[in-house]
Amino acid sequence: MKYDIPGKAVAFSSATRRALLALFCGMFAGVTIASAQPAATGASQPAAAPRPKIGLVLSGGGARGLAHVGVLKELEAARIPIDYVAGTSMGSIVGGLYASGMTPAELERRILAMEWDSMFADRPPRDQLSLRRKEDDLRLSIPLEFGMRDGGLRAPRAAVGSSGLETMLKRLTEGVPGDVKFDRMPIPFRAVATDLVSGEAVVFEHGELAAVMRASMSVPAAFAPVEIGGRLLVDGGLVDNLPVDVVRRMGADIVIAVNIGTPLLPREELGSIFGIGMQMLNILTEQNVRASIASLKASDVLIVPDLAKVTSVDFKLGRDAIARGAEATRGVLPLLSNYALAPTDYVKQLAVQRRVAVPSRIDEVRIEGTEYTTADVIRAQLSVQPGAPFSRGQIEQDLAWLQGRGDFERLDYRLVTERDRNVLLVNVQEKPWGPNYFRFGLNLGTDFRGEGAFNLIGNHTRRWLNSYGGEWRNELQIGRTQRLSTELYQPLLANETLFVSAGAERERRIADVGLQLADGTTSRPLLQYAGVDTRVWLDLGAAFGRYGELRIGPHYERVSISPKISPLQLTGIKSIDSGFHVNAVIDQRDSAAFARSGYRVEAGFLRALSSFGASSTFSRYQWSSEYAHTYGANTVDLALKFGGLYSKAPSAYPYFELGGFLQLSGLRAAEMRGDQVALARAMAFRKMGNMPAFGRGIYVGGSLEVGRIDSPNNDFTLERSLFGASLFLGLDTSLGPLYVGYGHATGNRRSAYLMLGRP
Repeated sequence: MKYDIPGKAVAFSSATRRALLALFCGMFAGVTIASAQPAATGASQPAAAPRPKIGLVLSGGGARGLAHVGVLKELEAARIPIDYVAGTSMGSIVGGLYASGMTPAELERRILAMEWDSMFADRPPRDQLSLRRKEDDLRLSIPLEFGMRDGGLRAPRAAVGSSGLETMLKRLTEGVPGDVKFDRMPIPFRAVATDLVSGEAVVFEHGELAAVMRASMSVPAAFAPVEIGGRLLVDGGLVDNLPVDVVRRMGADIVIAVNIGTPLLPREELGSIFGIGMQMLNILTEQNVRASIASLKASDVLIVPDLAKVTSVDFKLGRDAIARGAEATRGVLPLLSNYALAPTDYVKQLAVQRRVAVPSRIDEVRIEGTEYTTADVIRAQLSVQPGAPFSRGQIEQDLAWLQGRGDFERLDYRLVTERDRNVLLVNVQEKPWGPNYFRFGLNLGTDFRGEGAFNLIGNHTRRWLNSYGGEWRNELQIGRTQRLSTELYQPLLANETLFVSAGAERERRIADVGLQLADGTTSRPLLQYAGVDTRVWLDLGAAFGRYGELRIGPHYERVSISPKISPLQLTGIKSIDSGFHVNAVIDQRDSAAFARSGYRVEAGFLRALSSFGASSTFSRYQWSSEYAHTYGANTVDLALKFGGLYSKAPSAYPYFELGGFLQLSGLRAAEMRGDQVALARAMAFRKMGNMPAFGRGIYVGGSLEVGRIDSPNNDFTLERSLFGASLFLGLDTSLGPLYVGYGHATGNRRSAYLMLGRP
């Protein structure tokens, strides 16, 4: 078999021919419906008697579809030839790769090596996000993003991201032409999808193989639809999950159909919205599967692997699913033995195959699909430029970076040849709910002793104000701490390495104050005051790709303090801290909550000057850093925080605070306040399980902490420091991290904690 591309002919190596030979042998499996038609073996077949053409049909079923690989392995071992392949959803992926020239052994190796959790993540890994999106994660714990467009509020069209899946399909189909007629593949192939508008079945006979397979498995609501040829496409299982009719129209005399579809759920599993939604999809697919099975003839073969313990999302059970597929196939091999070829005939069946050489360089980069984003900005952030050598890995890395900006629902690329020029087409599919985005954050906490806090954050970001990608971000926080902020962020260059930022913020905080005791802790609160902090800034900044940024600029800050509850007749205090500031951030943590790898460093310096209108001249600095590393299922997370004030007198408003869960556990939240702070923490936790549909993981862990709050210009000593320790159960939920913990600190201070949000 070969790819027949007009005007081009490429010879294949012996290794490639052996791979194709293995492919043709791996496409049969069967629980027979009736006895198979007798046919002579390759050794005894008369030269004039043509053998019947065999078509393989692979159904959809999510992770259950990995059983198809086991079917292919056994058919290959039995030397059963496959002349046509048709598949739906996961069946289209396994069938398409097999038809394109991949052996069952290679399929098994690569499938078992995949990291399925990251493959179906709702967005790119956090370390691939832009710094602005990472900063959003630190404040906005609820990951769901809404948008406003055309006068209405919109939500994302899918629960699962597809960038990881599409990258995987591109790698698996490397060497297959960008737009190929599927009849000219080593094995003629068809894939089935559903037109979301008309509800009709769409049978692909040509196209880019990776894009077609992606469209065929776009489960509604889980994956975003794929647009090909002006049609909005979703999973083909809705209309034809076992496309027997398709392979028969291709010319198959004998049909081997492999049904791995998910059976209907029992009544006891229909007690939730998720169970009912799953059942609706199962009913749709089950109805068309029954019709396909009823169309099978007595000479056809049906294979139904026993996958009772494998659900459509159990990709980690891939090895078991493959074994189940192989087991079902071995049970029907006696019924297929009449179709087996002799070794020499089997080699001839796959003697010729074709692979298209990857171009050595790119002559043009073309951006398609932009509406409110800008092609020039996208092109400027691609490291692959015209005239450069072609590198699939580099293109995938560039697209991952673009995906991390948060502007695109889908990014795709393909290579085409136009008049002997190699053109890289980058197709962007902007989020249809943008460019106005809304996200929220929630923070709740109590120490079960009457001390609690509540904060709700709402964020609005208007992206792409202009062709350079300007942003306008606004935040409103209500609760114990009230805050209103606005920022205008404007890149100065198309590659966004330089930017300016202008913003203003007003924050009102409630603080409880007690007397300091001999052991360094504080008494129960004696007074309560409110502090209002107003800030205005204008920054010039430099961005370091996805790693971090540096800012410098003038800074105006006005602090007003007024007592709320006090046994003393205290008066209010006002102070102006104006000058300039420098701030640097580097963030490569893989999670804003339970990071298992990576680091984050933030350093800031403020110089208040009386010549700028400040009440006094002073300097204030701060540093915070975190580093996480995982050993198997166990993670160690180290943190260091310190800061101080260089001044002749204390500031009007204590800038630093300490106390609470993981901030000297055992003390009340923000119990200690002062002008100098230091905290070192070693935390360890272990992942105990997952939280399907409601979050990402369940963790147990503990921490050891040492820290101190002090007056300005004092040296830190270990003798004056406080110690704390904690044990906790942590849940990485869809509303943010949830902790249930216990803390013990110096002075026999103990507290229990319940907290939703970052400590």
